[in-house]
Amino acid sequence: MPIKITIIEDEKRILECLKILLDGSKNIRIIGAFQSGERAIDAIANNPPDVVLVDLELKLDDISGVEVIKRIKGFLPEVNILVFTKFDDDGHLFPALKAGAVGYLLKDASPAEIINAIEDVYKEYAPMSGRIARRILEEFHNIPKIRSRNSSALTSREKEILEILSKGFTPKEIAKELFISYESVRSHLKNIYKKLHAHSLVEVLAVARGKGLI
Repeated sequence: MPIKITIIEDEKRILECLKILLDGSKNIRIIGAFQSGERAIDAIANNPPDVVLVDLELKLDDISGVEVIKRIKGFLPEVNILVFTKFDDDGHLFPALKAGAVGYLLKDASPAEIINAIEDVYKEYAPMSGRIARRILEEFHNIPKIRSRNSSALTSREKEILEILSKGFTPKEIAKELFISYESVRSHLKNIYKKLHAHSLVEVLAVARGKGLI
């Protein structure tokens, strides 16, 4: 069954490009495409998607993309929200994640990266552009390390991948580092997220740190 997606992007040219790209994917079905966050919120309430792809700068609205995320998560907490933006600064990144976004993709991402990211959030783990993931890791490493006595059910391979992830490697870089396929890394990451009961990179690292895994 195709992944149902709603796009919120105020720039018409980018919105049309996204529609063309995603319409060409057999695994994705667009059920809504909006330049206005306000209109998108109303539509999503009546026809919930699996994934929302949202820009953070919505010039046609009086509300920001972060506020759109908060409002959607308020009435549809289970929806997966993927940010698609040109902003890579802390002032946009962390408010979006706190509001409920589970992935953060920059607009210089390739078409394949966009499609993979949508599929990834649908599979319940959190895609990030490489430099965004590294920024989160930098912030995370400023948090004091607190160890937990709780044991982990992670396999040795999963622990290895988690350790490399904590150093700022992207899934593709992890695959190259370990000489395994990208799909294998994605499968291991999904298991890591599930076992640690985490829904974002920040949560994965926080739980892993608490358990003394990294």
